[in-house]
Amino acid sequence: MTERHRRRLLAVVAMGLVLAALVSVSSSAWATPAQTHPQQQSIPPVKTASKALVNAGDELVFRITFTAGPDTWYNVVVTDDVDPHLRIDSVTTTQGTGSWAGQLVTVNVGNVTAGTTVTIRIRCTVLDTVYEVAELHNCALVVVERPGLNYRACAEIHVEREFVPEVPSLLLLGSGLAGCARYATLRWRSHRGWPTA
Repeated sequence: MTERHRRRLLAVVAMGLVLAALVSVSSSAWATPAQTHPQQQSIPPVKTASKALVNAGDELVFRITFTAGPDTWYNVVVTDDVDPHLRIDSVTTTQGTGSWAGQLVTVNVGNVTAGTTVTIRIRCTVLDTVYEVAELHNCALVVVERPGLNYRACAEIHVEREFVPEVPSLLLLGSGLAGCARYATLRWRSHRGWPTA
């Protein structure tokens, strides 16, 4: 075999190796999305309130939201023992069913596939008895039967205090106003040249 033929043979073998490498790379590039995309990650439950400061008669909406992952969450149940200074008006959820008995809200969410976000809303009215406390503290408990998870999510709301003046304050204010009125009368009389006594 001549030197020329030997070089041709080496070139053909090298070309074959390059083609084999390209085929191997292209086959991995055509993998299914499940193989190339990372798994969906969970987002732990968060509870928020529509207001940070409330008065009697206000509407207050609690919002509980979470995202399942990286695998399906099975038999998810959310419970929330709502503060007794609030009247529960409605419970809605983007998945499952919600109800309440007394102050205890129960939402049977069911199975939640990975990457799915669930939002629960508890709509309440602030009662007149709210002024007995300085703040409302409410927590929701999210229990996942499988893979066996327990989460606690809380929200804190402050109560705006009603201003009720005390009797000594009213007396002090009244005496101050009376003094101002007396001084104004004296000034007016002296300006007109009338006797001030």
